[in-house]
Amino acid sequence: MHHNLWFYSAIILLFVVISKLISAKTSTVDVLWLIILGSFGVNLGILPQEHIILDAIGEWGIVFVMFALGFDEDINHFVQGLKRSMGIATLGAIFPFIAGFYTAGLFGFDFNSQMIWGLTMTATAVSLTMVSLREEKLHKTTASTAIMTAAVVDDILSLIGLSILIPIVLSSTGVAEANSVDINQIMMVIVKVIIFFAVIGFIGLVLFPDSLKKEKDKKHGLFFSMAVLIRRITGIKKLLITHNGKFTPLIMLFLALSFGAIADFFGFHPAIGAYFAGLFLKGEYFTVTVNNELKSHKDEARLVINHLAFTIFGPIFFVMLGTKLLFDIQILSNVLVPIVVLFISVLILQVLSASLAARFTGKYEWYQSIMIGLGMLGRAELAFIVINIAYTQNHIIDIEQFYILIATLFLLNITVPTAIKWWKPYYLGDKQLKIFGVILSKD
Repeated sequence: MHHNLWFYSAIILLFVVISKLISAKTSTVDVLWLIILGSFGVNLGILPQEHIILDAIGEWGIVFVMFALGFDEDINHFVQGLKRSMGIATLGAIFPFIAGFYTAGLFGFDFNSQMIWGLTMTATAVSLTMVSLREEKLHKTTASTAIMTAAVVDDILSLIGLSILIPIVLSSTGVAEANSVDINQIMMVIVKVIIFFAVIGFIGLVLFPDSLKKEKDKKHGLFFSMAVLIRRITGIKKLLITHNGKFTPLIMLFLALSFGAIADFFGFHPAIGAYFAGLFLKGEYFTVTVNNELKSHKDEARLVINHLAFTIFGPIFFVMLGTKLLFDIQILSNVLVPIVVLFISVLILQVLSASLAARFTGKYEWYQSIMIGLGMLGRAELAFIVINIAYTQNHIIDIEQFYILIATLFLLNITVPTAIKWWKPYYLGDKQLKIFGVILSKD
C-alpha cells in the first residue's frame, strides 16, 4: 500500500490540476470535476476505492477548508443566521428522511431498509456546498451563512437521530438485543452536544474576546479574571504574533486541528470544530508592531491557509469522495430506476422543504431561500457512516441497496455545484424569474 501511495498521490494531484484547468476553461466549479475524475480513476483501476492514508489526507483537507471558510466569515453574521436556521435544519432533515423511507417502501424493501435509506438522506454535506459557493464568490453572502448555520443544527439532529434509530434497526434484525435502545445512550449524545457547544462557546466568548480594552473598566468574577490573566500570558494573540508573525500559519493550523479534535471527541465531524476555530479569529489578533509601525499578518496568513485548503489538501477530499462509486454494469442496470426515483424525490423534497422553511420561518427573501434549498442538497460524511454500519458491519442492506444509496449520494453531490452555478445569476439579479406572479430572483 505504501509502495502505491506515491503513484496514487501523483494521479490525484494530476486530477486536481486537470480539474482546475477544466473549470477555468469552462467556467464551471472544480469540485464537480474532482468528484467525476475520482470516480473515473477508481473505475479505471488507477485509484483505490479506499486508502487509509489518502482518506486521512482528504480529512485534513476538509478540516482546512472549513477553517478557511470560518476565517472568512463574520461571527456576528453567523450568530444572526443561527437564530433563523432552526426551521431550515429541522424541515431540511425530516423531508429527505421521508423521501428515503418511502422510496425504499415503494420498491418493496423492508422496514429496516426504509430506516437506513431515510437516515442516509438526512445530514447535509456542508463542506461541498461551501466550497462550491466560494468558487462562485458567494461564500460571504447571507445565504451562505444560513446554509452553514442550518448544517450545524442539522448535524446535531442527525447525530441524535442516528443514536436513536440505528439501535432500533439493529435490535429488530437480531444483530443487537431488544434492550439495546438505551435511553441513557440517547441522553449521553444530547449531553455531549450541550457540552460541546458550552466548551466552544467558552473558548470563543471568553478566551477569544474582541478586545482586551473593552474589559478594563468592567467587573468580572474570579473565573473570568483568571481566563483574562491566562490570555494575557499565553493568549491567542500572543501566539499568532510570536516572532513577529513568523509562525502565524502554523499556529492557525494548530488551532484548526485542535478544535477539530474537540469536535471529534464529542461526536461531530472535525470540520465543524475547525469552522468555529476560524470563526473566532479576529483581524486584531494579527496586528504586531515592527519598527514602531503597526503591521498585520492576516492577509499573508490567509493566502497560505487558502492555498493549503483550496488548492492542495481540500481537492484531495473531493477526489477520494468520487472514488466511492464503482461501476458494475449488471448491478447498475438492475437498480437504475430506484436510483433515479430516490434522487429525484430527495432533490425535490430537500429543495422545497429547505427553501420554504427559509422563506417562512427564517424570513429570507425568495432568491436567498432557493439558494439555501439548493445548498442543502449535498450528502457526505454521516451518510457514509450510516451505509458502513448498515452494509459493511451488520449486513442490514444488500449489495443492490448499497449501490442505490451510493449512486444517489454521488448524483446529489455533483448536483450541488451545478445547481449553485445555475442559480447564481438569479441570486445576483442578473436574470429574472417569476412563477405565478411571484418574483423568485433578486429584484
